Amino acid sequence: VHHWLLMQPVGLPLSDFKSIHELLSVLIDILDTNMALFEKFHILHCDVSVNNTMIYVADIPKSKGSNDEVCSSESSNNGGSNNDGSHCLEALSDEAVENQEDKHVQWDIERQKQIQAGILHSGLLIDFDYTTDLDQTPSLVSGDHTGTILFMSTNILLNYKKGGTTHTTSNDLESVVYILVWMCILYAGPGMLRKDKHVSNTVLKPWVTVANNLDAVNLRAIKATLKSDPSIMTDKFTPFFKPLCPIVDKLLMQLGQFSATDHRLNYRALRNILLEGFGTVEEVPNWSAMKDVYGYGLLQRVEKHKLPLYVTSARHESPWPSRRARHC
Repeated sequence: VHHWLLMQPVGLPLSDFKSIHELLSVLIDILDTNMALFEKFHILHCDVSVNNTMIYVADIPKSKGSNDEVCSSESSNNGGSNNDGSHCLEALSDEAVENQEDKHVQWDIERQKQIQAGILHSGLLIDFDYTTDLDQTPSLVSGDHTGTILFMSTNILLNYKKGGTTHTTSNDLESVVYILVWMCILYAGPGMLRKDKHVSNTVLKPWVTVANNLDAVNLRAIKATLKSDPSIMTDKFTPFFKPLCPIVDKLLMQLGQFSATDHRLNYRALRNILLEGFGTVEEVPNWSAMKDVYGYGLLQRVEKHKLPLYVTSARHESPWPSRRARHC
């Protein structure tokens, strides 16, 4: 076991995202990390959650060969053998974009360039306390060893507490989608929780109130329904995240088409949808925390308009899942 002693912070909570593009980019990195853990190290994380997903803020050295580095990274992800970066430079040209896969390559190159330039930050997956080493231990798990309940896959919830469920990397990939759903409903914008409702007054209430096997079965049914009718969630997105509705619709629908055995196929499908969001979704123009009706703008009117009790009482409560909610 290799241990690192950190002497200073290296990451920020996911809630500190600066833009929709940064949030999507971080989640792409988390997908990449999970796939690398599985394919290179035969490890399953087993607790992909909003608390374990962070924004990596350590300085990234800028080199003259950054274009080649970006190309090398993308070539590796796509299984290519390009080494000189020429294909990547060609893909940056509009004329070279001839099909959807070329667009994905182009968007990913742009994403990597923005990370290298410090415009965006990378994603960081933490807390490996409950990982499963596939070379040493069986991946059969019960509800006590499957992660944070809120973000569990439907496969794990199906046999919650019963045992005998085979945890796969696709279960961890599915959890990444639920992280994005969580953020889009609970946040008014970058770094700001919505102030009009507490999580217990939103459509996410069943996610945070699992106390027994029956609750878990109910949550599983809700998540299963999302795979055919994602609007149940996307209709509840805060205004800042409304531009993401079509992308999250695709992500949730894709979960319903997951392969039971081809985890790389599942990974590529989710990654390409997130890249599509990165490349096509436009930020809400002139968004302001002080003006957002779901953010501080609502609280600025406290003196003029008496707010419902749930608004003021929720101001001091955290919606983030506590570690006691974890069954790992």
